[in-house]
Amino acid sequence: MGPMRVPEFSDEQIAADLAAAAAELGEPLTASAYDGWQRPRDAASPALLIRRFGSWNAACAHAGVATNKTRSTSRRWSDDDVVAIVARYLAAPGSTGSFADYAAWAKEQDGVPSGATLRQRFPWAEVKRRATELS
Repeated sequence: MGPMRVPEFSDEQIAADLAAAAAELGEPLTASAYDGWQRPRDAASPALLIRRFGSWNAACAHAGVATNKTRSTSRRWSDDDVVAIVARYLAAPGSTGSFADYAAWAKEQDGVPSGATLRQRFPWAEVKRRATELS
């Protein structure tokens, strides 16, 4: 029997999976909750994340996901985070791609910038174009 093929996960893929798990499971995201979430999906295991980033908290920090209750509400998203979040919104079922629709979607998500926060950072057309190029 040959060695099992281990899928390669890019840092971006890992960040997207952690963000998706956090959106579904809520924050703070624990390694054990994420482990249950990733098993039926083609996502990296917590052990792989810890090997890659050095610790569970470092992996979550990379993805902009809270690992404890003491996170500040004015959490800063990097430009790449914002673009990745908009890409996630654009891929969501029923997404219309409009700014108003994003703002409504963002209210239902945990840990994504509000429409107002997003608009302070980028014009909607620009962030949407960058998010489309990402997918």
